[in-house]
Amino acid sequence: MRWLVSLLWFGCVACQVVPADKQVEPATEPPVKITVIGTSDFHGALESKKGKRVGGRKVGGIDIIAAYFESIRAANKDGFILLDAGDLYQGTLISAASEGRAVIEFYNEIGYDAVAVGNHEFDFGPVGYHSTPANPDDDPLGVIKLRIAEANFPFLAANINDRTTKKPVSWKNLYGHTILTRKGIKIGVIGLISQDTSLITNPKNVASLQFEPLVKTIKQELVKVRQAGATVVIVLAHAGVRTDQKTGKLSGPIAELAQALKPGEVDLIVAGHEHVACNGKVNKIPIIQTWAKGVSFSRAELPISKKTGRVISDQVVLHSSEFFVRTDKKGGPAKYAGRTINPSTHFVKKLKKFKQSVDHLDRIELGRAAKTMQHQTVLDSPVGNLVTDAMRATDSSIDISMYNSGGLRTSIQKGVVTYGRIYEVVPFDNNIITVSLTGAQIREIVEHGLSGPYGVMEISGLSVVFNSKAPTGKRCMKITTLDGQELDEKKLYTVATNDFVLSGGDGYHVFAQGSNIRNTHTLIREVVARYIKEKGTIAPGKTGRYKPVNDSGASKKK
Repeated sequence: MRWLVSLLWFGCVACQVVPADKQVEPATEPPVKITVIGTSDFHGALESKKGKRVGGRKVGGIDIIAAYFESIRAANKDGFILLDAGDLYQGTLISAASEGRAVIEFYNEIGYDAVAVGNHEFDFGPVGYHSTPANPDDDPLGVIKLRIAEANFPFLAANINDRTTKKPVSWKNLYGHTILTRKGIKIGVIGLISQDTSLITNPKNVASLQFEPLVKTIKQELVKVRQAGATVVIVLAHAGVRTDQKTGKLSGPIAELAQALKPGEVDLIVAGHEHVACNGKVNKIPIIQTWAKGVSFSRAELPISKKTGRVISDQVVLHSSEFFVRTDKKGGPAKYAGRTINPSTHFVKKLKKFKQSVDHLDRIELGRAAKTMQHQTVLDSPVGNLVTDAMRATDSSIDISMYNSGGLRTSIQKGVVTYGRIYEVVPFDNNIITVSLTGAQIREIVEHGLSGPYGVMEISGLSVVFNSKAPTGKRCMKITTLDGQELDEKKLYTVATNDFVLSGGDGYHVFAQGSNIRNTHTLIREVVARYIKEKGTIAPGKTGRYKPVNDSGASKKK
């Protein structure tokens, strides 16, 4: 019986109620993990090109991009969000040939959750050959409406209003925000587009639209997403940030937006438009932004409390931008987060079909480049000099030619120069415009380029000595023409430019004040292609059309 008594005694002890202060609290439930991937400024980069290399390895190509996303999605299937901050399709021959349809088709299959409207989405203008309205029946918003309607994902832009009604535009599949549900969490994604879109796209195509301030818009849209039940808010913006090289701080429109909000009002901003990678926090709000042209992606991990549905802000992880490398360092399959990344065979086949439609153009050889010619430099660039020289050579009556540097999109690599490459250098369907301008007006245009945010005006037929530290509007110290004579402020000069700046693009309003304006209806891209074919071999040549001076007024050696 002793064993029975002992057993009963032990059982009573085992079931005794433990005092409350001695109870062990149940383990806190781990947070919900949401993986957010951001891309931006793809610009039709469906192919991996020779010049796209990181550490000697090729990067990009829609087949490897799709494979990366498939792998990341598989690791967090129900908690994966894929976003793009805009500028999808202007920039390559394969994309432009279908006015962006190729990119939409690939994005549909990859499974994007939302895309912001970028300024270059407006570039194609009416459906068909013309990139701006050619007659009263043309809808300057024809292509953008069509592409947005074709997408299986929502396009977002809360700050595009109709100029007449002052209300948000009503286009099929365009919204101010969307609500995504992941692992039971409602996530609001708000879209924004840069407020200066009316300046940096062809003004003719957006004349009926008004782009509202970012801060004002986000305040209004936040109310709507919260009312819709969102406990997490992501801003997807075709506007961006840059990192100050001295302080390391983020600056720019999106940094200003974050500063104007309260910490926690927005849980993440996926930015774009700037073509540079930046990750960081402003006012405790995380911001991610990646490189352009399909070479990389940004990533954020959002831990969300199951109890509150809110982001645990001090546990948010921002990853450095990751490149879409096609191989490892030894030439084998690429690896990411412990997984092997092999190009998607489906996308390889699909891309091949699109390429076949433009291969005949891409293969046309125009000539050779003796050396690589850069398109983005601090002052006049080799590509800018080539394009403006080609424009000036079209007519002996042209004294000066000018092209906005932002309209030149890539460099010319050493070796064979094909028509396809020139299409990517000058992707916009701009015509040569000739206009009579006074020397004073030309000086004002050059001053605007030196002082504005869009880069200098590329020039041919002029030489400019300037002081970058002088006050805005007074930086040009001396401008001379090809014959060495100083620019006569009262004399009329025949200037060749493009229809984008004539319409006030990049803030160049002075061109329209000239006289004898004539549209030659000659595509600048075709002029450049013909010029290279006639030359046979092109080379960077001597730069220095812009000559900076030091504080003493002496010219700096270049």
